Amino acid sequence: MYRSDGVKFAILGLIACNPEGVHGYVLRDQCVRVLGHMWRLTFQEVYRMLGRLAADGWIEASGRDPVAGRKVYGITPLGRQGLDAYLRDPGANQLDPRRQELAPKLLFAGPDRLPDLMRVIDAKREMYLQQLALFAVQRRRLRRLPVDPFFVNLLIDGAEGSVLAEIQWLNQVCEKLRERFGEPAA
Repeated sequence: MYRSDGVKFAILGLIACNPEGVHGYVLRDQCVRVLGHMWRLTFQEVYRMLGRLAADGWIEASGRDPVAGRKVYGITPLGRQGLDAYLRDPGANQLDPRRQELAPKLLFAGPDRLPDLMRVIDAKREMYLQQLALFAVQRRRLRRLPVDPFFVNLLIDGAEGSVLAEIQWLNQVCEKLRERFGEPAA
């Protein structure tokens, strides 16, 4: 998944929410809780980004965690300025066009492959329904976060809206395929 600078600033923002500092493992757990299933970050991505942020002077090691013995990072004044500038920036003037994975399947399957296409659509719909369930789990976990859950809920609302729109579109695709070609043979 393409994320531009979103991951960088999500990690930087979480570091800023931990005034006592935070090490990579805790930070990755907080990323999972905050970003949840919208972005799946690995420990490697988090540590790679910590290295970049430190090299850029946006964070610095401020000691070691007494229990885990890991480096604890805090945001620097330069990092705070960068985060503040990012938060004020409306972003690019153009939308990033998404690639719809189903497009080539719709284009090239043909009516004789309708049963296969309907199974693919059903599987896709099921994945989206599972994603909705994960968003519900994420909402329940918000109480343990160092960020205001109101704002995380807004992000989840947006992600849920996108998933629901995809489900609605898949339902419309199925309906139109049935109208055009009839019920597929099993």
